[in-house]
Amino acid sequence: MNSSTAVARTSSEPTAISLSTAYRVPRRTWMKYERAQRIVSRTKLLRRLTIGLFAQLELLILRGHKDHSTLASIRRCRRGTESLLTGNEAFLLHSLARAQRSLRGAMAELGVYQGSSARIICEAKGNSALHLFDTFSGFPEPGEGESHIFARGQFAASLSSVRSALGAYGEVHFHPGVFPQSAAGLDELRFSLVHLDVDLYASTLAGLEFFYPRMVPGGIIVTHDYSTLPGVAQAFSTFLAKKRRAIIELPTTQAMVVV
Repeated sequence: MNSSTAVARTSSEPTAISLSTAYRVPRRTWMKYERAQRIVSRTKLLRRLTIGLFAQLELLILRGHKDHSTLASIRRCRRGTESLLTGNEAFLLHSLARAQRSLRGAMAELGVYQGSSARIICEAKGNSALHLFDTFSGFPEPGEGESHIFARGQFAASLSSVRSALGAYGEVHFHPGVFPQSAAGLDELRFSLVHLDVDLYASTLAGLEFFYPRMVPGGIIVTHDYSTLPGVAQAFSTFLAKKRRAIIELPTTQAMVVV
């Protein structure tokens, strides 16, 4: 959360102004402690005990008021692959893909990992093409000023294993390599939905710079980890500073912008 500049209060101004200003003072929230994020993100067992169990609880709660076939589809997508989305995040991604398939344009995901979230998009995208971008060798070396939560090579998954996980779906296209070089030759494509899940400032900014001008009217760019990884939020803030679009922060760690 960005700090805001306090404005001097005259004696005639209500006390509520100072309370409002105090409320905007940045606070460190428990999910943003970098050391804890580093430990959990680098330990598969801890990820299962945190993200995994939390996702199962959320899906159980959703079962009380959401379509059971949708929830069954999401559960299938999580089997055999590690998902870093919670239950609510997975449901939102599925819902967006289902809604956006009525628009002309392809869909895309930048940051594929083992393919769980791509499977969720595939389950809902209909006949829309899905373009997947990843190094398939894990994170690059964090650049200067980047968070060091993640290590070089972390969250690697082979291209062959992801192809296998998505083999049952049509119109899925793989673009391995460093982005945006891996998008060479795709300038004419237009997108209705883009899912960003790359965690780093430079990678998120590169995704916004490439995809934003190629979105169809009403297209949506949704990102994971907006409220937990400062580099992601900063990339959106930097990019949207000169755009007439506002970020929509969601109750999950996600956020999205409608173009």
